[in-house]
Amino acid sequence: MHRNLDVKRHELKYYISNLQYAALVERIKYILKPDNYSTPHQGYFIRSLYFDSHDDECLFDKQSGMMLRQKFRMRLYDLESSTVKFEIKNKLSNQIYKETASISRESAQRIIDGDFYELLRYENPILNKIYRKFSTHHYRPRVLIDYYRDAFVFDFFNVRITIDRDLHSNNTDFDIFSDKMHLLPVILEGKQILEIKYDRCLPEFIRRGIQIDSFERCAISKYTLGRRFFKTKIWEDY
Repeated sequence: MHRNLDVKRHELKYYISNLQYAALVERIKYILKPDNYSTPHQGYFIRSLYFDSHDDECLFDKQSGMMLRQKFRMRLYDLESSTVKFEIKNKLSNQIYKETASISRESAQRIIDGDFYELLRYENPILNKIYRKFSTHHYRPRVLIDYYRDAFVFDFFNVRITIDRDLHSNNTDFDIFSDKMHLLPVILEGKQILEIKYDRCLPEFIRRGIQIDSFERCAISKYTLGRRFFKTKIWEDY
């Protein structure tokens, strides 16, 4: 059974130092509970494979500051997994709307190899949407990114706080299931990425507990960061 998942919520992002990361996890674990897959200071593995058009429209929309933009990615949490999440991430300002469907391991490999007709086999509206985009705009895999995530949740207002660390990327090898991937570090300044997501508002006790005002909010994109080692235009430095 291949289910769709639609999620619409607010998203805030911050760079934090390694020292801030260690202190933040110590504070959060007494305020929120780790999600079902995360252990504080250890987290869990995530691998994402991003797709873009022949003229890099997703990258350009992000770098040019478009208010409404999309990203397309496959995601898995275990290299031995039999299924892969295929996701459209829509963003308008600081609001995100995710559309997610599940595909098989075999389908993922065929799509990576350029067989987009595989998407139609599921008769799924989200995968059909991806097929139309990929086939008309000549989408291909662009960058693979690995990282580890600490995640904490608060059910009221569907609050989720994550810290993504140790980002590494590969711009030439797109074997999403490979355990022998050669990866380059993405962030060289000793920083990690804090993300705060919520449905309606962020409760004040959480805001105060994590000391959110001490962090500098940034427009962070893992996809853009992963592509920066193969930039072709000056504006891609910013």
